[in-house]
Amino acid sequence: MVLQRSDLIASAMLVLAALAGVAFWDALPAEMAIHFGPGGDPDSSVSRPVGVVLAPAIGLGAIAIARAAIRADPTADPRVGSAAIYFVGGVVSYVHGLVLAYNLGHQFSMTAALVPVFVATAVLVAWAVYRDRIAS
Repeated sequence: MVLQRSDLIASAMLVLAALAGVAFWDALPAEMAIHFGPGGDPDSSVSRPVGVVLAPAIGLGAIAIARAAIRADPTADPRVGSAAIYFVGGVVSYVHGLVLAYNLGHQFSMTAALVPVFVATAVLVAWAVYRDRIAS
């Protein structure tokens, strides 16, 4: 299996996100908030080791699953597939950065901080639908 450039770059983003957690290890609390309810308040926490590696590990798994799905569909547009891989790496790294920042004591609205994720999702979906329509 040959890794695509998008796989390598997206994976590197996730590894760097995990390394950021390692770099701030001593400043992070023993129990890290990792999930936030609709009001933006934390509603789930895990131990620091899990909090530092959980999201990046999930992101790496998602990249592998996405790549397998792309390879399974011979009609898939490779540009859309690569964009999806970059999207996964970028979004999971961004969200992990938000979690680290929150746990380091930075005050911000987690709900508002996720708005760029929703916008990026809409743009990616619209572009993928457009690419599919022009390919048909």
